[in-house]
Amino acid sequence: MESNLVQNLVNLKSLPETWAVKDFKEVVSDNSGGNKKLAKSNFLNEGEIAVVDQGKKLIAGYYNDTSLAVKTQPPYVIFGDHTRAFKYVDFPFIMGADGTKVLQPKKGNCTTKYLYYFFLSINVPNTGYNRHFKYLKNLKIPLPPLDQQKKIAAILNAADAYRQKTKALIEKYDELTQSLFLDMFGDPVTNPKGWGELEFKDIVIKEKNAIVDGPFGSSIKQIDYVDEGIPIIRINNVRNEGYYDAEYKYLRREKYLELIRSKVQQNDILIARVGNTIGKACVFNKSFEALLSTTGVAKASIDFTRYNLFFIIKMISLPIYKQYIMSFVQGAGQPYLNLSKIKSFKVIDVPFDLQNQFAERVQAIESQKAQAQASLAQAEDLFNSLLQRAFKGELV
Repeated sequence: MESNLVQNLVNLKSLPETWAVKDFKEVVSDNSGGNKKLAKSNFLNEGEIAVVDQGKKLIAGYYNDTSLAVKTQPPYVIFGDHTRAFKYVDFPFIMGADGTKVLQPKKGNCTTKYLYYFFLSINVPNTGYNRHFKYLKNLKIPLPPLDQQKKIAAILNAADAYRQKTKALIEKYDELTQSLFLDMFGDPVTNPKGWGELEFKDIVIKEKNAIVDGPFGSSIKQIDYVDEGIPIIRINNVRNEGYYDAEYKYLRREKYLELIRSKVQQNDILIARVGNTIGKACVFNKSFEALLSTTGVAKASIDFTRYNLFFIIKMISLPIYKQYIMSFVQGAGQPYLNLSKIKSFKVIDVPFDLQNQFAERVQAIESQKAQAQASLAQAEDLFNSLLQRAFKGELV
């Protein structure tokens, strides 16, 4: 047996003698068929029964007709055929439409939790918005005796609980920042505290390229990329939690000079404006210059003599402000946010000293959040290490 893209088959050669190795079809039952599916347009915020779809969130919505529930009894492993997401579900639910796979172990083979963790240990290649279940159907599944499966699941449960608790703590810090903003300034969209109002174009530095987007994709050819040069910012570099370093591409300097109107500098705000990324915003916190790669990302250079960066980015990142941004979206097949709409975004005109007070408090929160993020990185490393060891027979 050789290694492949999905799992390292070589590891199966050195498993303990008491372990079996079986094909996917011998172990797993696909119980997706025969169940009613609910379109996303029918999801409710509250209801009698949860709806689980192929998205990353455990629960996508709710509905009030329990007769639509999946026919087999929980627990389940849910797989997103398009998204590649795995979820462990131990409650009745209705299937979301398209791409939701309901998987359960065949009787006597293994526990559902063991199967769930095994799936987390494999690598499902990302082939875009295509179906990925075919990769699962070719898996070889290592199976220790049931008592060892339970021990493995218990160890991984403990490690997973630690990382989930840390994730929840980080979310609490984000909620605290949002609450602080609303307490001090109110809703920036409805403006209940009666602050003066400006447009986004009024808070940037007074120069021609203070708010710009990138060049059209056709402006940058494959020949323009080099191993070292000017980093370019793509849509996947814009994350709500901050600037993302990975997956840099570099541009030759001559091409950069040709497109320099789209350059990005330290502390510029980046805003994604196409597709499902619309409204994501972060700060370019690097000390070097970069270039926007496409029209899908806009940048704004804030006037720091009048506006505090923390105040502006935290305002843009509020869920209520994201809803406001979405009201400007155009296009059906490929939604987009026009650059002129970004320039017209409403901004409450708060005294500078009050913005600075907010920023000082936020920085204290961010310091605690950074510690939690460091802990989360350790927790993720621990969990992933245990996950890989588990299915080599090294945990029990």
